[in-house]
Amino acid sequence: MRLLVLAALLLAAPLAAQTAQDVHEAERTAQGLGPLRPGAGGNPGDANPANSDEARVGSYTAPPLFAAPAQQTVTGWPARRAALARLVEDNWVGRIPESVAEFRVVWTKRAAEAGGEHWTGQVIAADGRTGPLVDATITFPASARAAPALIDYTYIWPGGRAPAFTAPGEPLPPDPVEFALARGWAHVAYRPQLLQADTAATMREGVIGLARWPRAASDWGALRAWAWGASRLREELARDPRINGARISLAGHSRFGKGVLVAAAFDHAFADALVSSSGAGGAKLMRRDFGERWENMAGSGAFHWFTPAIMRFASGERTAHDLPIDAHTLIALRAPRPLFISSGLADRGDAWVDPAGMWTAFALAQPAWELHNASAPRAGMPVAQSLEQARFPLGWYQHGEGHVPWPAWGAFYDHAERFAD
Repeated sequence: MRLLVLAALLLAAPLAAQTAQDVHEAERTAQGLGPLRPGAGGNPGDANPANSDEARVGSYTAPPLFAAPAQQTVTGWPARRAALARLVEDNWVGRIPESVAEFRVVWTKRAAEAGGEHWTGQVIAADGRTGPLVDATITFPASARAAPALIDYTYIWPGGRAPAFTAPGEPLPPDPVEFALARGWAHVAYRPQLLQADTAATMREGVIGLARWPRAASDWGALRAWAWGASRLREELARDPRINGARISLAGHSRFGKGVLVAAAFDHAFADALVSSSGAGGAKLMRRDFGERWENMAGSGAFHWFTPAIMRFASGERTAHDLPIDAHTLIALRAPRPLFISSGLADRGDAWVDPAGMWTAFALAQPAWELHNASAPRAGMPVAQSLEQARFPLGWYQHGEGHVPWPAWGAFYDHAERFAD
């Protein structure tokens, strides 16, 4: 009945008139939830400012990775991982509808204007309906034969502009394509927003809407949809003799860091993944009240990244402390495969993503790698720019800048090459 009510609410208005707030309100109402608590503000003068004081973080207890001794073994891990994956799906990233297994992706490849090749994969449903595109530009190194490749989640502003990470007059950051080529890697600029837009206002027009609309309470959000596209792109890259199919890795920053973590957690065929400054909804322990909060994730500006069920922990008496899982659970789904988590410094501009909260989740996830003798010794958070924890399959590196990805690139490429299959 609630799904029928949601359908009426979402389909009654013309598509062009729909806003992110409309979809948010309809999904909240369909779950029978009351008003949601507001998210934290990013500025000290806001009415509900985020906490930025370690002394005010408060106490919390993270859910254990293992519920019984038998699960804490190499043979017990697959079943435990499957159970944790279902909890992460139902409370965080959402389930992929069964109909998606019947989707086809038809590829077109042509020369790109700036060099390399432009690949577009047309998504087609089993009933013949056409959907959005898996879109990427691939730049190959000079000696491209069985080269490793990096699928780089690439942000585009409306109108096709790339984001600017530096202020006018500041030195430009290194070019990610040139950086990859210098290491002998192919660079794959994957534009996930063309598969699923980064707003709820047009969510039904993307691959999510092609699969099912309105969404069921446990359906996937944009992070999982972007990950689905990345996996289809990985499969197509692996068919090209210029690419080493066993050495295709991922990289993403900020919201795309969240997306890359989800992709790597659910698809172990990716060789490695750089999860840069992912924060709330990514590698940050949500029970830790520092920076962005779960209520921010459940609000109208971000809920489309996740399953609608996330709203249940931002309404009434339930909070992030009631989550049956947390970021360490999502991270642990990657075990024992290589994963590289990075952040900037809180006092240089990365406080919003809570570097200490990401380190805490990282440390809580380490037992999943320890089962396979593939983890660093658990210790305190390393000092900035220390490579101590970057030399293990579950790698950590905090660079000396703020909310930017490139200071960790070199350490990540070293990590991916160290643990190449």
